[in-house]
Amino acid sequence: MLIMLIRIAGLLQAGELVVYDLQLSWSTSQALEPPSIALVLIEEEDIRRHGHPLTDKLLRRLIERLLAAKPRAIGIDLYRDQPVPLADGDPRRDTQDYLALGKTVTADDRVIMTTKSPDPGSSGTPPPRFLRDNRQVGFSDLPVDPGGTVRRGLLFMWDGNRPSVSLSLQLALQYLRHEGIDLGPAPDNPDEIRLGRTVVSPLHEGFGPYVRVDDGGYQFLLDYGWGDRKITAYGLTSVLDGYTPADAFRDLVVLVGTAAPSVKDAFFTPYSRRAGGGPMYGVEVHANAVDQLIRIALGKSRPLNAPGQPTIAAWTLLWALIGGLIAAFARSIIATMVVGMFAVLALVASVVTAFDGGLWLPLLPPLLAGLGAAGMASAIGSISERAQRRQLSSLFSRFQGTTVAQDIWKRRSEFLGTEGRPVSRRTVVTTLMADLEGYTTASEKLMPEVLMTWVNEYLAAAAGVVEKHVGVVDDYAGDGLKASFGFPAPSRNDREIDSAAEAAVRCGIAVGRRMEALNQEWARHGMPTARVRIGIFTGSVVVGFIGGDHALKYTTVGASVNIATRLEQFSKGDFADANEGTWRLLVGEETRRRTEGLFEFESMGEHLLKGLDEPIAVYRVLGEA
Repeated sequence: MLIMLIRIAGLLQAGELVVYDLQLSWSTSQALEPPSIALVLIEEEDIRRHGHPLTDKLLRRLIERLLAAKPRAIGIDLYRDQPVPLADGDPRRDTQDYLALGKTVTADDRVIMTTKSPDPGSSGTPPPRFLRDNRQVGFSDLPVDPGGTVRRGLLFMWDGNRPSVSLSLQLALQYLRHEGIDLGPAPDNPDEIRLGRTVVSPLHEGFGPYVRVDDGGYQFLLDYGWGDRKITAYGLTSVLDGYTPADAFRDLVVLVGTAAPSVKDAFFTPYSRRAGGGPMYGVEVHANAVDQLIRIALGKSRPLNAPGQPTIAAWTLLWALIGGLIAAFARSIIATMVVGMFAVLALVASVVTAFDGGLWLPLLPPLLAGLGAAGMASAIGSISERAQRRQLSSLFSRFQGTTVAQDIWKRRSEFLGTEGRPVSRRTVVTTLMADLEGYTTASEKLMPEVLMTWVNEYLAAAAGVVEKHVGVVDDYAGDGLKASFGFPAPSRNDREIDSAAEAAVRCGIAVGRRMEALNQEWARHGMPTARVRIGIFTGSVVVGFIGGDHALKYTTVGASVNIATRLEQFSKGDFADANEGTWRLLVGEETRRRTEGLFEFESMGEHLLKGLDEPIAVYRVLGEA
């Protein structure tokens, strides 16, 4: 809506017209057949030789030579509202030459003279006095867009109820009469004209990007079908001296005009923007207009049409949606840029293809709308992403491991539920349960604050070891801790499950060795020593939240967790009475199987653990293999 409002206000007109110029340059629908036009140009060398403006006597001689070459029409893009004297300045002879010119012109209706209508900047130039009506007169006025570029042509203008016809249309009609084609009203709309079978609708304000443009008269969009290729042209002197081929002008429209920099009659066209392009002389612009009208009448070309505002609004909305969806669903900046680039290429290809087919679809509004929507979607996605990141950080503030946090964030789409918090799911996790042996004795001997320092020193050391092995401590119970591997982001395949089991066993060994180092340090400071029991089991668990709204815990529950607990407590009394080792690590069959070959195991047989219906195999880990 914003882009359409900006467009309707006319703020995109200049940019869209520049794009139009580029489209015209890219177009593949240019005229392929030889033009029906030939030019006779008065160049600087001719001006030095014959003077400026061309005298009536010389102009009559030129017209007579051209008529003898049997053209279909001759257009004189030179004003002749009064006699042009000879150098000797004899008024009587000048008048005679002017009348002789008039006699030659009026004797053959193939000759069309030029006039210029009044405008706010000038009073105009009337037609030659020797023409009693407008049948052999055409105006040379050209609408000029802001910036000085000629993109539009004129067919008619009205002075009150009196119409006048353009030079280009007069010449085109002279040519087309030999084809049996004339001008007429459109079958469905008498306010529009028809050339041959083709209706030429008038260009009006709102056509394409035109806003607050002078759409007076009957205007049409010039297609410059010959682009920047030159229409066949001959110099004035070569024609007067008889150096042109005998059939150079036969059955063509011949346009005579000035093509000299010293005579200011040049215009910028869409092709002026091309590399090496420059202005086009007025006579060349008229020649392109005549050729276009002839092609339209013969069915070899058709006028360029532009859709109405509702269609343009829908077209713009479509690309706004495409841009927004690309930004919303692309998972990275690189992906957004790559897909966005292909979308822009598709837009450009669509516009160019439609242009070649005769439809002027806008490029700038959908491009800006698509980029704007993509930017908005990216901004919204960024805000949402930051909110999710804060939410995950809040939910897992206890998990300080960088690797875990990054894994959670990368896999947030499968991790977060619709309510914005992790969903409960069943997955395979390796659970490690560790408990301090000797805590009860120490609690009876130590002061409370010393006891808490003693326990926390062990728990902090154990938690650090867990984090180093990419595990997560998700629960504490007095002097015991519970750690999970393959959690909170679930393992996706057997390889990841095996890796989590290996990490858990290595972590258990490392906790035991850290316990040995702590005992040595405590002994040096006269503190009680202790031993640690560790149980590890790999199996299916349920991952999710436990607790109410004011006290939540994201953890694992299930039989596998209970088995890890039973392994840690297995023969608890025997371990307490034993006089060997600071740590003991027991694992179940599934953990041993997934880590076989990596560690040295000692089988302790099958045992029916508390709370289980079936006996399980128990193994003691002695160390790395």
